[in-house]
Amino acid sequence: MKKKMKRLFAFLLAAVMMMSTLTLTASAEGEEYLMFLAYGGDAAAENDWGLQYYGDGAASNMGDITATTAMAKVGDTVTIGLTMPAPARYTWFTAPVIVAEGVTNVDYTIDSVKIDGNEILDTIDLSLGENAWWYEGTGDYTGEQAIRLKGGYNEWADKYIAESPAGFTTIEYTITLNDLAAASAAGAVPTDMPMFIAYGGDAAAENDWGLQYYGDGAASNMGDIVATNAVANVGDTVTIGLTMPAPARYTWFTAPVIVAEGVTNVDYTIDSVKIDGNEILDTVDLTLGENAWWYEGTGDYTGEQAIRLKGGYNEWADKFIAESPAGFTTIEYTITINAVEAGGAAGAGPVPSTESYPAFLAIGADAAAENDWGVQYYGAGNAGNTANVTAVEGTLKNGETTTLSVTFAEPIRYTWFVAPCFVAEDSSLISEESTFDVKVYFDGTEVATDLSAGKACWAEGTGDYAAEQCVRIGGGYNEWGDKYLAESPAGISEIKFEITPNILVSTPVEEEAPQFAFDPNGTYHAYIGVQTPTWVFRNAWDDATYGKESGCFDQMGFVDGEWVAQGGSFKDVEITGNGTYTVAVEGYDFSGQFDGAPILGEEGLFNLLFVSTDLPVNDEVVISNIVLKMDGSEIYTSETPFMDPDSKEVQKVLLANIWNNEIEALPYYAAPKQSIEISFDVNGFANDAVVEEPVATEAPAEPTEAPKADPTEAPVATEAPAAAEPAEEGGSAGPIVAVVVVVAVAAVAGVVVAKKKKAGTDTEAK
Repeated sequence: MKKKMKRLFAFLLAAVMMMSTLTLTASAEGEEYLMFLAYGGDAAAENDWGLQYYGDGAASNMGDITATTAMAKVGDTVTIGLTMPAPARYTWFTAPVIVAEGVTNVDYTIDSVKIDGNEILDTIDLSLGENAWWYEGTGDYTGEQAIRLKGGYNEWADKYIAESPAGFTTIEYTITLNDLAAASAAGAVPTDMPMFIAYGGDAAAENDWGLQYYGDGAASNMGDIVATNAVANVGDTVTIGLTMPAPARYTWFTAPVIVAEGVTNVDYTIDSVKIDGNEILDTVDLTLGENAWWYEGTGDYTGEQAIRLKGGYNEWADKFIAESPAGFTTIEYTITINAVEAGGAAGAGPVPSTESYPAFLAIGADAAAENDWGVQYYGAGNAGNTANVTAVEGTLKNGETTTLSVTFAEPIRYTWFVAPCFVAEDSSLISEESTFDVKVYFDGTEVATDLSAGKACWAEGTGDYAAEQCVRIGGGYNEWGDKYLAESPAGISEIKFEITPNILVSTPVEEEAPQFAFDPNGTYHAYIGVQTPTWVFRNAWDDATYGKESGCFDQMGFVDGEWVAQGGSFKDVEITGNGTYTVAVEGYDFSGQFDGAPILGEEGLFNLLFVSTDLPVNDEVVISNIVLKMDGSEIYTSETPFMDPDSKEVQKVLLANIWNNEIEALPYYAAPKQSIEISFDVNGFANDAVVEEPVATEAPAEPTEAPKADPTEAPVATEAPAAAEPAEEGGSAGPIVAVVVVVAVAAVAGVVVAKKKKAGTDTEAK
C-alpha cells in the first residue's frame, strides 16, 4: 500500500508539472532557448567555492567543470548536466536554468534527475517553494534573462534535493519544455484567441463522467469526442462544437470558452446554438447570471487563462439552457467576438506611499581569498550572514533620509554584489516609477553612483525574503548585472548608503464577489472536511468524485484504486435560521499511524481542515465566530473566518490549508484522538433557528446479553463501495486534482506557537 501511495503521489506531482499553459503571446514557433545546470560548490576545502558553473564562458566559472547544455524549443525533451574534475566536496546550490527574457510562464516537466548515474527523482520534493520558476541573475545573465527551475538545492533557500549533494562526479537533469509564454503589452488587444466548447457529461451510466472535453490535448479529456475548435480575433464570427461518439446520457456542464489572459472585458454575440442541428437559441436565457463572462480553470488552462461565456448549462450554477442536454450527439455554437479589452497595471495608478518599510544593505563579498564569499549579509537573522559583518539597518519612508551600512572586521578583498533592500508586504504593488536619492560612502568618503545604469527598484528574493516581499534599490554593484558603482568595492572597511525615497504604490482593484441567490427562509447545510498528510480524507460535500452523493462521505477514508473506508463518524448540521451550529468528526484517532507513518505526518499538521456549506456566496448571509475544539479543548477562535477563495458559489470556511499561505497558522495542537468540533454563527436569515427543548427519556432497561453467533455459520460478506469516477477539472462541482505544487509564497503571518506551513493551493483528494 505504501508503495502504491508513493507511486500515486509521484504520478500526481508529475501530472501537475505537466499542465500546459498559454498566455496571450506565446513563444515564437520553433524559437530555441539555452538551458544549462547552474552550480556552486566546494572542490576541496570548506567554503572554497572551487566548483562553479553559470553557463558557457561565464567569467565566474571555476574548476574545469565539463557542462552538457542544450538548446530547447517548446515540446523538446533535453538533458543538461555537469561533470566535475573530481568528486565535489559540498554543494551550496544547483539549479536548472533556461535563458529567456520577458517570459510570464514556463511550464515544464522534470523527467529525470541522476547523480553519478543513479535516479533520484523520487526523492525530490517539488512541493517546496513559492514558484515553479523564477528569474534570478546567473553568471553573465541578468535577473531579467536567467530563469531558474525547481528541482535543485539551495543552502539558503529551497532544498528540493533534501541534502546537499556531496562526493559525486556527475549530475544530470532531463527536462521537457511543455510551454513558454510571454505577456502581451499592457492594454494590448489579444489576438488569435483559442475557442472551444468545454463539456462534462455521462456516457452510459449515471455520474460516470465518461464524456469530457477541455480543449485539444487536455489530460482529462474522455470519450473520443470530436471537437470543432477555432482561433478568433476581434470581429470574427466562429463556430465551435462537439460530436459525441454516442448520444450523451446526461450533461453536467457545458460552456463556450475563449483563452486569453489579462482581459478586462469580452463583448460577444451568440448567433446560434444548435443541438443535433436544431436551433435552440430562442430557448437560451442569457439574462441569467451576474457576469457575461468569467475566468474559470478549465482542463489544462488556469483560472487566469480560460474565460467561460454565457450560454451553456451547469448543474450547480447557471442554466442558460433550461434543462440538461441529453440524448444528443452534436452541439454547436456560433459566436461573434465584438470587442476584447486588456487592462494595464492593477489599480488606478501609483500614488505616494505612507508606509515605513524595514530596510537593510545586502552584500556578498570576498574576505581574504578570491571567491571565498567570506563576507555575506542578507538581513538580520539570516543563516547565511557571516560573523565578520556588522550591519546598521533602518526604515524607509517617503521624504525621510535613512542610513544603511555594513562594517567589516577586516577590509574586504572584493565585492560580488551590494544592494540596498527594503521589505514590503506585497512587492508587486511597489511601482517601478518610484525614485530614490542615493548617496554612497566608502570609509566615509562619498563615491559616485550612476542611478541611470539600471532600474530604480525591482523585486528580488534576498536572504529569507522572497521576491514577493523584497525590493532592491539601484545604486549598488552587481558583478553579473547592473553596475551603478563603476567598480567593485574593495579594500575598504565600511560601505554606507544614504537613501531618501519617493516610493509609489499601486492600489489593486478590488473586484466585487459575485452574488448567488439566497433564500432567507430556506434550509441549508454544513459539513466538516478533513485531509491528512497520509491522504486520509473527507472532501467537501459538493466534490463530484468523493462528495455527498458519492457513497464515500460517511467515514474517513483513502483511495487505493478504490475508496477504502477507515471509520469515524460525522456530525453535520441543517441550517434553518440565525444561530450557532457545530459540525464534528468523532471516533477517529488522528494520533495513530497509517501505513507506517504518523497520520498527521512528521509536522503534525492537517493538510486541510474546513467547513463546507451549501450557503450561497452572498453578502446577506454571514458566517462568523469560529471556534475549533479538539478532544474537547479549545484550540482556536476567530470572529472573522477565512473563506476559501476557490469556492466561488458556496461558502467554505478554511481553518487549515497547507497550500494557502494567507491562512493564519493554527496554534499548536496535539493530534486529536477522539473528536474535532468546529462551531460557527450564521446570520442573515429571516428568523432565528428553533432550539429544541431536550426531551426527558426513561432510563434504559437492564442490558440483555447479545445472542452468540453460531460458529458453524459463515460470516456475511459485505461489498466494498465502488470506486468513484473523476469529475470535471476546474468546474464548479469542485476540482479533481489530488496534489497541486505552485507557487505560492512564504507565510508572513503567524502566531506565538505555530506549526510550519507549506505553499501552494487548496487541494482536496480526488
